[in-house]
Amino acid sequence: MPRRNLLLLLLAVVGAWVCFARSEHDPYTRNLASGIASIRRNALEPVGGRALFDGAMDGMVKVLRNEGDEHAQFFDESEANSLRNKIHQQYGGIGVRIMWQGTPPRPVLAGPIAADTPAGKVGLQTGDRILAVDDHSTAEATQRELVAWIMGDPGTSVRLTVQRGEVAPPQTFTLVREVIGIDSILGHQRNAQGAWTFSLAENSQIAHVRMVSFGDRTAREFADLVARLTGDGVRAIVLDLRENEGGSLDTAVAVCQQLLPAHSLIVETRGRGDVVLRRYETTSDGMHCTMSLVVLVNRNSASAAEIVAACLQDHHRAAVVGERSYGKGTVQQLLPLGKSLLKLTWARFRRPSGINIHRFAGAGAEDSWGVLPDKGCDLPLTDQEHEAFLRHRDWLDEGDSAKAEPGFVDSTFNKAVQVLSSQMENETSPPVR
Repeated sequence: MPRRNLLLLLLAVVGAWVCFARSEHDPYTRNLASGIASIRRNALEPVGGRALFDGAMDGMVKVLRNEGDEHAQFFDESEANSLRNKIHQQYGGIGVRIMWQGTPPRPVLAGPIAADTPAGKVGLQTGDRILAVDDHSTAEATQRELVAWIMGDPGTSVRLTVQRGEVAPPQTFTLVREVIGIDSILGHQRNAQGAWTFSLAENSQIAHVRMVSFGDRTAREFADLVARLTGDGVRAIVLDLRENEGGSLDTAVAVCQQLLPAHSLIVETRGRGDVVLRRYETTSDGMHCTMSLVVLVNRNSASAAEIVAACLQDHHRAAVVGERSYGKGTVQQLLPLGKSLLKLTWARFRRPSGINIHRFAGAGAEDSWGVLPDKGCDLPLTDQEHEAFLRHRDWLDEGDSAKAEPGFVDSTFNKAVQVLSSQMENETSPPVR
């Protein structure tokens, strides 16, 4: 037997022995495997191994949540693929966004559609109503089913049957899927060509940068964008983290690294027993550590977004404007289980000041949690105002400012611009809390 094959065989034997030893040490692991095997062998109605495994994981996640891990979650194979796409900021598809319109609701292509995507190359247009994907009718399709039909491996083809207008006959387009990037940084609104504009029309020295997630490419996107904006004469940025539910801890750290001087504490993680696991500090002066900043947060800014907001606030690097953030001060890791994933909480984090961010069960308004706006910058919204804000942003994101929420005024954003304008006029640093 070749030496390489012998080595692989030995490694396999060692791995099997380790698994066996662990199962012998933990009888629950052995009993669980025995239970699944017994069900598959003896159940009157046959049950697949995948279904039993998924059910067992759902049950264990329920236990974790009952014990306090509210963010524990099991992702089956299809859900795990979607999550990986979000984290890696890319997927195999045709480059469209979809909204549901009409009575009954049917999927419609939302705009604008970029010309260099598979959808743009074949001439699909905003407003085209999707009647079928390959041989699947969309009449009663769920959103998950529709996404599964459209997405696929790059290089494979998919057929879309669409109707353009109310009376036009259906048209069928064959598209070849490509790798589609997912932007995590958006601008103020879209121009006539569908591209994002960042600088404000009323003051081109101020830019509106919306960071909607913290994925694998976010830090590089941010660095490249701010360098370009600086070259265009931008002196100040409204960093908008409203509705940002978080993402990668490492990405949050990388964003803060760009905005702070060397040896600045960014965040601290603590494990069981409140033991310090790691202190994340900047290793050098950030490339954008002199740019004037205001950070926007709201009730749905969470996790990595709170790390960034709290860090910049504690170092007096930026004023925080908006409303109290969500209060998710825990860190999860994604554990691969075959093609599935388990999201498990392994640590809590503390902001540079050492103050807690996590909102524990039963916490009230007087307790320490979340990120509070700076004095004079607290602008809480009613539920109705929050919903109007979301509708307003959706219309602007679609590139249709004419349909934006009538009479809506984004007072939170206007306050941020006011703070930055005052700083620039007085040539002062960000306010110290």
